[in-house]
Amino acid sequence: MKYDVRFVAGVYLTILFMMPCFFAGTVAAEEAGKTGDSGGVEVKAKVGGYVEGWHRSDQSDLSNQTAEAKKVDNEFRIRRARIDVKGNMTDQIGYRVTGNFDGPSPASGTASVKLWDGYITYKMHPLAAITFGQLKYPFTLEGYEGTPDRVPVLRAESISDIAGKLGTQGGSFRDIGIKIDGGIKEFYGLTYGLTLINGAGINKGDNNGKKDVVGRIGISPLKGVKLGLSGYSGRGEGETQQISVKETAYGLDAEYALNSGVRLRGEYLAARWKNWDVATSSATSGKTQQPRGWYLQASYKLPPVPAVEALARYEDYEKDSNTDDSHLKTTTIGMTYYLKGKSRITANYLIRDAGKSSIVTAQETDATGSRIGDIFLVQVITVF
Repeated sequence: MKYDVRFVAGVYLTILFMMPCFFAGTVAAEEAGKTGDSGGVEVKAKVGGYVEGWHRSDQSDLSNQTAEAKKVDNEFRIRRARIDVKGNMTDQIGYRVTGNFDGPSPASGTASVKLWDGYITYKMHPLAAITFGQLKYPFTLEGYEGTPDRVPVLRAESISDIAGKLGTQGGSFRDIGIKIDGGIKEFYGLTYGLTLINGAGINKGDNNGKKDVVGRIGISPLKGVKLGLSGYSGRGEGETQQISVKETAYGLDAEYALNSGVRLRGEYLAARWKNWDVATSSATSGKTQQPRGWYLQASYKLPPVPAVEALARYEDYEKDSNTDDSHLKTTTIGMTYYLKGKSRITANYLIRDAGKSSIVTAQETDATGSRIGDIFLVQVITVF
Protein backbone atom coordinates (compact mmCIF):
# COMPACT_ATOMS: atom_id res chain seq x y z
CA MET A 1 0.00 0.00 0.00
CA LYS A 2 1.56 3.32 -1.13
CA TYR A 3 0.90 6.53 0.76
CA ASP A 4 1.35 9.96 -0.83
CA VAL A 5 2.40 13.17 0.89
CA ARG A 6 -1.20 14.30 1.43
CA PHE A 7 -2.07 11.15 3.33
CA VAL A 8 1.01 11.38 5.57
CA ALA A 9 0.34 15.08 6.19
CA GLY A 10 -3.26 14.30 7.10
CA VAL A 11 -2.17 11.70 9.65
CA TYR A 12 0.25 14.06 11.33
CA LEU A 13 -2.19 16.97 11.32
CA THR A 14 -4.72 14.72 13.07
CA ILE A 15 -2.14 13.85 15.71
CA LEU A 16 -1.24 17.52 16.17
CA PHE A 17 -4.93 18.35 16.57
CA MET A 18 -5.11 15.85 19.43
CA MET A 19 -1.96 17.12 21.15
CA PRO A 20 -3.60 19.88 23.27
CA CYS A 21 -5.84 17.31 24.97
CA PHE A 22 -2.88 15.00 25.32
CA PHE A 23 -0.65 17.55 27.03
CA ALA A 24 -3.47 18.89 29.18
CA GLY A 25 -3.93 15.44 30.69
CA THR A 26 -0.18 14.93 30.99
CA VAL A 27 0.48 18.22 32.77
CA ALA A 28 -2.38 17.62 35.20
CA ALA A 29 -1.03 14.17 36.01
CA GLU A 30 2.49 15.52 36.48
CA GLU A 31 1.28 18.15 38.93
CA ALA A 32 -0.53 15.47 40.90
CA GLY A 33 2.52 13.19 40.84
CA LYS A 34 5.21 15.61 42.02
CA THR A 35 7.22 14.33 44.98
CA GLY A 36 9.49 16.29 47.37
CA ASP A 37 11.72 19.02 45.96
CA SER A 38 12.69 17.07 42.87
CA GLY A 39 9.67 18.23 40.88
CA GLY A 40 9.67 14.86 39.11
CA VAL A 41 6.95 12.28 38.55
CA GLU A 42 6.75 9.17 40.67
CA VAL A 43 6.92 6.27 38.23
CA LYS A 44 6.35 2.75 39.49
CA ALA A 45 7.71 0.14 37.11
CA LYS A 46 6.70 -3.51 37.21
CA VAL A 47 9.47 -5.98 36.41
CA GLY A 48 8.57 -9.47 35.23
CA GLY A 49 9.45 -12.11 32.70
CA TYR A 50 10.07 -15.80 32.41
CA VAL A 51 12.72 -18.46 31.83
CA GLU A 52 11.93 -21.44 29.61
CA GLY A 53 14.08 -24.56 29.50
CA TRP A 54 13.68 -27.56 27.18
CA HIS A 55 14.74 -31.09 26.55
CA ARG A 56 14.38 -31.91 22.84
CA SER A 57 14.54 -35.37 21.32
CA ASP A 58 14.25 -35.37 17.51
CA GLN A 59 13.61 -38.62 15.65
CA SER A 60 14.07 -37.07 12.19
CA ASP A 61 16.66 -38.33 9.73
CA LEU A 62 19.48 -35.78 9.99
CA SER A 63 22.10 -37.84 8.17
CA ASN A 64 22.26 -35.47 5.20
CA GLN A 65 22.99 -32.39 7.32
CA THR A 66 26.50 -31.01 6.87
CA ALA A 67 26.87 -28.69 9.87
CA GLU A 68 27.66 -30.45 13.15
CA ALA A 69 25.10 -28.47 15.16
CA LYS A 70 22.34 -29.45 12.72
CA LYS A 71 22.98 -33.16 13.29
CA VAL A 72 22.20 -32.95 17.02
CA ASP A 73 18.96 -34.79 17.77
CA ASN A 74 18.99 -34.79 21.58
CA GLU A 75 19.78 -31.78 23.72
CA PHE A 76 18.96 -29.54 26.66
CA ARG A 77 18.20 -25.92 25.81
CA ILE A 78 17.39 -22.59 27.38
CA ARG A 79 14.79 -21.90 24.76
CA ARG A 80 13.71 -18.46 25.88
CA ALA A 81 14.29 -15.91 28.61
CA ARG A 82 12.51 -12.57 28.85
CA ILE A 83 12.94 -9.52 31.06
CA ASP A 84 9.88 -7.31 30.90
CA VAL A 85 9.64 -3.80 32.36
CA LYS A 86 6.39 -1.87 32.11
CA GLY A 87 4.58 0.89 33.91
CA ASN A 88 2.69 4.16 33.65
CA MET A 89 4.01 7.70 33.51
CA THR A 90 0.49 9.04 34.07
CA ASP A 91 -3.03 7.58 34.04
CA GLN A 92 -2.95 7.94 30.26
CA ILE A 93 0.66 7.25 29.27
CA GLY A 94 2.25 3.84 29.67
CA TYR A 95 5.41 2.14 28.42
CA ARG A 96 6.93 -1.30 28.00
CA VAL A 97 10.43 -2.59 27.31
CA THR A 98 11.13 -6.30 26.87
CA GLY A 99 14.52 -7.90 26.37
CA ASN A 100 14.77 -11.21 24.52
CA PHE A 101 17.48 -13.70 25.50
CA ASP A 102 17.02 -16.83 23.40
CA GLY A 103 19.25 -19.87 23.65
CA PRO A 104 20.97 -21.45 20.62
CA SER A 105 18.58 -22.81 18.00
CA PRO A 106 19.09 -26.04 16.02
CA ALA A 107 19.40 -24.00 12.82
CA SER A 108 21.88 -21.30 13.92
CA GLY A 109 23.62 -22.90 16.88
CA THR A 110 24.04 -19.45 18.44
CA ALA A 111 22.18 -17.53 21.13
CA SER A 112 20.18 -14.38 20.42
CA VAL A 113 19.92 -11.16 22.41
CA LYS A 114 17.67 -8.42 21.07
CA LEU A 115 15.01 -5.85 21.85
CA TRP A 116 11.64 -7.61 21.80
CA ASP A 117 9.10 -4.93 22.75
CA GLY A 118 9.72 -1.23 23.09
CA TYR A 119 6.72 1.06 22.93
CA ILE A 120 4.67 3.87 24.44
CA THR A 121 0.89 3.65 24.89
CA TYR A 122 -1.55 6.55 25.10
CA LYS A 123 -5.05 5.76 26.40
CA MET A 124 -6.93 8.44 24.54
CA HIS A 125 -10.41 6.97 25.28
CA PRO A 126 -11.91 4.14 27.37
CA LEU A 127 -12.56 2.31 24.10
CA ALA A 128 -9.28 3.06 22.31
CA ALA A 129 -5.56 3.19 23.00
CA ILE A 130 -2.73 4.20 20.66
CA THR A 131 0.58 2.35 20.85
CA PHE A 132 3.74 3.48 19.07
CA GLY A 133 7.03 1.61 18.79
CA GLN A 134 8.17 -1.97 18.29
CA LEU A 135 5.15 -4.06 19.19
CA LYS A 136 3.33 -7.34 18.69
CA TYR A 137 0.65 -6.90 16.08
CA PRO A 138 -2.76 -8.58 16.42
CA PHE A 139 -2.86 -11.45 13.94
CA THR A 140 -4.45 -14.86 14.65
CA LEU A 141 -5.42 -16.18 18.06
CA GLU A 142 -2.39 -18.33 18.85
CA GLY A 143 0.06 -15.94 17.20
CA TYR A 144 -0.98 -13.09 19.50
CA GLU A 145 -0.58 -15.24 22.61
CA GLY A 146 2.64 -15.23 24.58
CA THR A 147 4.51 -18.43 25.42
CA PRO A 148 3.27 -18.53 29.07
CA ASP A 149 -0.34 -18.40 27.81
CA ARG A 150 -0.04 -21.22 25.28
CA VAL A 151 -0.97 -24.79 26.30
CA PRO A 152 1.15 -26.64 23.66
CA VAL A 153 4.92 -26.19 23.72
CA LEU A 154 4.97 -25.19 20.02
CA ARG A 155 2.64 -23.05 17.99
CA ALA A 156 0.79 -24.79 15.18
CA GLU A 157 2.88 -25.13 12.00
CA SER A 158 0.50 -22.91 10.02
CA ILE A 159 0.74 -20.15 12.62
CA SER A 160 4.52 -20.39 12.89
CA ASP A 161 5.26 -20.69 9.18
CA ILE A 162 2.69 -18.21 7.83
CA ALA A 163 1.97 -15.65 10.54
CA GLY A 164 5.52 -15.81 11.91
CA LYS A 165 7.01 -14.97 8.50
CA LEU A 166 4.84 -12.06 7.44
CA GLY A 167 6.75 -8.84 7.02
CA THR A 168 9.65 -9.73 4.72
CA GLN A 169 9.92 -13.34 5.82
CA GLY A 170 10.03 -13.05 9.55
CA GLY A 171 9.29 -10.66 12.35
CA SER A 172 8.41 -12.90 15.30
CA PHE A 173 4.89 -11.42 15.12
CA ARG A 174 6.48 -8.02 15.79
CA ASP A 175 7.33 -4.91 13.81
CA ILE A 176 7.74 -1.15 14.22
CA GLY A 177 4.67 1.00 13.76
CA ILE A 178 1.53 2.38 15.33
CA LYS A 179 -1.48 0.47 16.62
CA ILE A 180 -4.95 1.40 17.79
CA ASP A 181 -6.88 -1.17 19.78
CA GLY A 182 -9.64 -1.52 22.32
CA GLY A 183 -13.06 -3.05 22.75
CA ILE A 184 -16.67 -2.76 23.84
CA LYS A 185 -17.43 -5.47 26.37
CA GLU A 186 -21.15 -4.72 26.37
CA PHE A 187 -21.38 -5.24 22.57
CA TYR A 188 -20.87 -9.01 22.29
CA GLY A 189 -17.45 -8.71 23.91
CA LEU A 190 -16.09 -6.87 20.87
CA THR A 191 -12.31 -6.43 20.66
CA TYR A 192 -10.30 -4.93 17.82
CA GLY A 193 -6.77 -4.04 16.83
CA LEU A 194 -5.49 -2.25 13.71
CA THR A 195 -1.79 -1.68 13.07
CA LEU A 196 0.23 0.22 10.47
CA ILE A 197 3.80 -1.15 10.36
CA ASN A 198 7.00 -0.88 8.35
CA GLY A 199 6.71 -4.52 7.34
CA ALA A 200 10.45 -5.13 7.49
CA GLY A 201 10.49 -7.28 10.62
CA ILE A 202 11.75 -6.95 14.16
CA ASN A 203 14.64 -4.59 14.94
CA LYS A 204 14.94 -3.47 11.32
CA GLY A 205 14.54 -0.17 9.56
CA ASP A 206 12.05 -0.05 6.69
CA ASN A 207 13.30 -1.30 3.32
CA ASN A 208 10.75 0.59 1.23
CA GLY A 209 8.41 3.56 1.37
CA LYS A 210 5.29 1.44 1.68
CA LYS A 211 3.56 0.33 4.87
CA ASP A 212 1.85 -2.92 5.79
CA VAL A 213 -1.59 -3.12 7.39
CA VAL A 214 -2.51 -5.84 9.87
CA GLY A 215 -5.49 -6.26 12.16
CA ARG A 216 -7.85 -8.53 14.03
CA ILE A 217 -11.43 -8.28 15.26
CA GLY A 218 -13.04 -10.60 17.80
CA ILE A 219 -16.45 -11.11 19.36
CA SER A 220 -17.95 -13.25 22.10
CA PRO A 221 -21.59 -13.90 21.10
CA LEU A 222 -22.13 -16.48 23.86
CA LYS A 223 -20.58 -17.15 27.24
CA GLY A 224 -17.32 -18.99 26.77
CA VAL A 225 -17.37 -18.60 22.98
CA LYS A 226 -14.85 -16.42 21.13
CA LEU A 227 -14.68 -15.84 17.37
CA GLY A 228 -12.01 -13.91 15.48
CA LEU A 229 -11.00 -12.70 12.03
CA SER A 230 -7.47 -11.53 11.12
CA GLY A 231 -6.02 -9.92 8.00
CA TYR A 232 -2.64 -8.80 6.64
CA SER A 233 -1.68 -6.86 3.51
CA GLY A 234 1.72 -5.51 2.53
CA ARG A 235 4.72 -5.54 0.23
CA GLY A 236 8.07 -7.09 1.02
CA GLU A 237 10.55 -5.86 -1.61
CA GLY A 238 13.29 -3.29 -1.08
CA GLU A 239 13.40 0.05 -2.86
CA THR A 240 16.14 -1.11 -5.24
CA GLN A 241 14.39 -4.33 -6.28
CA GLN A 242 12.57 -4.45 -9.60
CA ILE A 243 10.21 -7.27 -8.54
CA SER A 244 7.20 -6.45 -6.38
CA VAL A 245 6.54 -9.07 -3.68
CA LYS A 246 2.98 -8.73 -2.40
CA GLU A 247 1.95 -10.38 0.87
CA THR A 248 -1.65 -11.10 1.83
CA ALA A 249 -3.00 -13.37 4.55
CA TYR A 250 -6.13 -13.98 6.56
CA GLY A 251 -7.12 -16.16 9.47
CA LEU A 252 -10.30 -17.42 11.13
CA ASP A 253 -10.38 -18.63 14.72
CA ALA A 254 -12.85 -19.96 17.27
CA GLU A 255 -12.57 -21.01 20.90
CA TYR A 256 -15.04 -22.51 23.37
CA ALA A 257 -14.22 -22.72 27.08
CA LEU A 258 -16.51 -24.88 29.21
CA ASN A 259 -16.97 -24.66 32.97
CA SER A 260 -15.92 -28.31 33.20
CA GLY A 261 -12.31 -27.38 32.42
CA VAL A 262 -12.54 -28.35 28.74
CA ARG A 263 -11.30 -25.84 26.17
CA LEU A 264 -11.80 -26.34 22.42
CA ARG A 265 -10.03 -24.29 19.79
CA GLY A 266 -9.57 -24.20 16.04
CA GLU A 267 -7.94 -21.91 13.46
CA TYR A 268 -7.69 -21.72 9.68
CA LEU A 269 -4.98 -19.64 8.03
CA ALA A 270 -4.09 -18.94 4.40
CA ALA A 271 -1.63 -16.62 2.66
CA ARG A 272 -0.34 -15.62 -0.74
CA TRP A 273 3.13 -14.37 -1.60
CA LYS A 274 3.07 -13.06 -5.17
CA ASN A 275 6.39 -13.10 -7.08
CA TRP A 276 8.00 -15.28 -4.43
CA ASP A 277 9.79 -18.62 -4.94
CA VAL A 278 9.33 -20.83 -1.88
CA ALA A 279 12.10 -23.21 -3.00
CA THR A 280 14.79 -20.49 -3.03
CA SER A 281 13.19 -18.06 -0.54
CA SER A 282 13.73 -15.19 -2.95
CA ALA A 283 11.78 -12.73 -5.08
CA THR A 284 11.09 -14.33 -8.47
CA SER A 285 8.82 -12.92 -11.14
CA GLY A 286 5.88 -15.15 -11.99
CA LYS A 287 6.24 -17.42 -8.95
CA THR A 288 3.58 -17.54 -6.23
CA GLN A 289 3.58 -19.33 -2.89
CA GLN A 290 0.16 -20.10 -1.41
CA PRO A 291 0.37 -21.83 1.97
CA ARG A 292 -2.66 -22.79 4.03
CA GLY A 293 -3.38 -24.79 7.13
CA TRP A 294 -5.66 -25.49 10.05
CA TYR A 295 -5.68 -27.13 13.45
CA LEU A 296 -8.16 -28.42 16.00
CA GLN A 297 -7.17 -28.52 19.66
CA ALA A 298 -8.73 -29.76 22.89
CA SER A 299 -7.38 -29.36 26.43
CA TYR A 300 -8.85 -30.59 29.71
CA LYS A 301 -7.98 -29.79 33.30
CA LEU A 302 -8.56 -33.03 35.17
CA PRO A 303 -11.15 -32.67 37.98
CA PRO A 304 -9.34 -34.99 40.44
CA VAL A 305 -6.06 -33.09 39.91
CA PRO A 306 -6.85 -29.55 38.64
CA ALA A 307 -3.14 -28.72 38.41
CA VAL A 308 -2.87 -31.25 35.56
CA GLU A 309 -4.04 -30.43 32.02
CA ALA A 310 -4.22 -32.91 29.14
CA LEU A 311 -3.83 -31.80 25.50
CA ALA A 312 -4.66 -33.23 22.07
CA ARG A 313 -4.20 -31.38 18.78
CA TYR A 314 -4.36 -32.30 15.11
CA GLU A 315 -3.10 -30.03 12.36
CA ASP A 316 -2.70 -30.10 8.60
CA TYR A 317 -0.39 -27.57 6.99
CA GLU A 318 0.29 -27.27 3.26
CA LYS A 319 3.49 -25.36 2.58
CA ASP A 320 2.40 -24.44 -0.96
CA SER A 321 -0.84 -25.42 -2.68
CA ASN A 322 1.01 -25.12 -6.03
CA THR A 323 3.52 -27.84 -5.04
CA ASP A 324 2.71 -31.55 -4.81
CA ASP A 325 3.47 -33.50 -1.62
CA SER A 326 3.93 -30.33 0.46
CA HIS A 327 1.68 -31.27 3.39
CA LEU A 328 2.84 -31.65 6.99
CA LYS A 329 0.32 -33.38 9.25
CA THR A 330 0.99 -33.29 12.99
CA THR A 331 -0.73 -34.93 15.93
CA THR A 332 0.29 -33.60 19.35
CA ILE A 333 -0.49 -35.28 22.65
CA GLY A 334 0.66 -33.75 25.91
CA MET A 335 0.34 -33.25 29.62
CA THR A 336 1.04 -30.18 31.75
CA TYR A 337 1.57 -29.90 35.49
CA TYR A 338 1.10 -26.35 36.82
CA LEU A 339 3.50 -25.49 39.64
CA LYS A 340 2.10 -22.06 40.47
CA GLY A 341 0.21 -19.64 38.27
CA LYS A 342 1.62 -19.99 34.75
CA SER A 343 4.83 -21.71 35.90
CA ARG A 344 4.65 -25.31 34.76
CA ILE A 345 6.20 -28.50 33.41
CA THR A 346 4.89 -29.72 30.04
CA ALA A 347 5.61 -32.83 27.99
CA ASN A 348 4.52 -32.99 24.33
CA TYR A 349 4.95 -35.78 21.81
CA LEU A 350 4.49 -34.72 18.18
CA ILE A 351 3.70 -37.38 15.58
CA ARG A 352 4.64 -35.96 12.19
CA ASP A 353 3.69 -37.15 8.70
CA ALA A 354 5.48 -35.06 6.07
CA GLY A 355 5.16 -34.94 2.30
CA LYS A 356 8.10 -35.78 0.02
CA SER A 357 8.71 -32.25 -1.27
CA SER A 358 11.97 -30.72 -0.07
CA ILE A 359 10.21 -27.41 0.64
CA VAL A 360 8.41 -29.00 3.61
CA THR A 361 9.95 -27.92 6.91
CA ALA A 362 8.99 -28.30 10.56
CA GLN A 363 9.74 -26.49 13.79
CA GLU A 364 12.74 -27.54 15.88
CA THR A 365 14.36 -29.77 13.26
CA ASP A 366 16.65 -29.23 10.27
CA ALA A 367 15.21 -32.19 8.40
CA THR A 368 13.03 -31.51 5.35
CA GLY A 369 10.43 -33.46 3.40
CA SER A 370 10.01 -37.14 4.23
CA ARG A 371 13.10 -37.01 6.49
CA ILE A 372 11.01 -35.16 9.11
CA GLY A 373 10.19 -37.45 12.01
CA ASP A 374 8.49 -37.36 15.40
CA ILE A 375 9.76 -35.10 18.18
CA PHE A 376 9.47 -35.21 21.97
CA LEU A 377 9.67 -31.99 23.98
CA VAL A 378 9.80 -31.32 27.71
CA GLN A 379 9.28 -27.69 28.72
CA VAL A 380 9.96 -26.18 32.15
CA ILE A 381 8.86 -22.56 32.40
CA THR A 382 9.08 -20.25 35.39
CA VAL A 383 7.09 -17.02 35.20
CA PHE A 384 7.96 -14.19 37.59
